[in-house]
Amino acid sequence: MMPAPHSLRVSRIIRADADTLFRAWTDPKALMHWWRLEGDGWAFSEASIDLRVGGRYRLGMTGPDGKMHVAVGAYQEVRRPIRLVFTWDWEDPASRVGDTLVTVEFKNADRNQTEVIVTHERFADAVRMGRHEEGWTALLRLLDRFAISAAKGSELNADR
Repeated sequence: MMPAPHSLRVSRIIRADADTLFRAWTDPKALMHWWRLEGDGWAFSEASIDLRVGGRYRLGMTGPDGKMHVAVGAYQEVRRPIRLVFTWDWEDPASRVGDTLVTVEFKNADRNQTEVIVTHERFADAVRMGRHEEGWTALLRLLDRFAISAAKGSELNADR
């Protein structure tokens, strides 16, 4: 399925099962290991998650300049471990993108691998959409790295 205009779709196959990756996306203790942008000076700052339809979330990262970047929204669909749908906007009025919608799908692939697909829809303009495409691509890379390191340790499996 192709996204509508001013929508984006990025995906990555990650060596972990869907349940583990769903938990990494929805557990604040796991998010703290990968939710940020790549590059020096970026850091996770906070995660507040009410994982139910209508429940709200707040996900934050801090940039190299010390500025907080906080995404906020509400869950529209929660189907563990295959699908999350939530509204998305930035808390800072100068960064707002409006009434956008994110769908994250976790599809089983070969041998303990999962394709994670992020579709972000309803952007008002292509410029903001492009910046988010870069961000989601980077986040999926970081999630992949986290899954690899967690498989060696136990970050993702500790709270099962």
